Amino acid sequence: MKNPIKTYLKNEIEGATKGKLVLLLYDGTIKYMKLACKYIDEKNIPEAHMNIVKAENIIYELMSTLNMEEGGEIAENLLKLYDFMVYQLIMANKDKDKSKIESVIKLMMVLREGWKQIVEKEEKADTSEVVKKKINISG
Repeated sequence: MKNPIKTYLKNEIEGATKGKLVLLLYDGTIKYMKLACKYIDEKNIPEAHMNIVKAENIIYELMSTLNMEEGGEIAENLLKLYDFMVYQLIMANKDKDKSKIESVIKLMMVLREGWKQIVEKEEKADTSEVVKKKINISG
């Protein structure tokens, strides 16, 4: 019998737009950073380390997906911000400094909110196009 949670997640990822995939990556990063903070509080250093590394790896993936040619200044700024986040996480991992992780969580949540708004606008635009086609508004 298949695990229904794994099946749901697989379907969620396979059916996601690029914008939604970025949101999923942000969600994963935030989740792992929060877990790392929890494990630091519990003095479970191996688990804290593992979750920080998972968050770093997701940020590296976000960095690798940036289109520097088409993204221009925005892509450059995101690259710098992601690089800063990774550096903060490396330092947090070295020192087991929860405050550095929390600062990265705040930054990631701001980015996530921005992406969420972009995705919602795209979805509304797509829905609007479907409605126009169904009722033949466009010429």
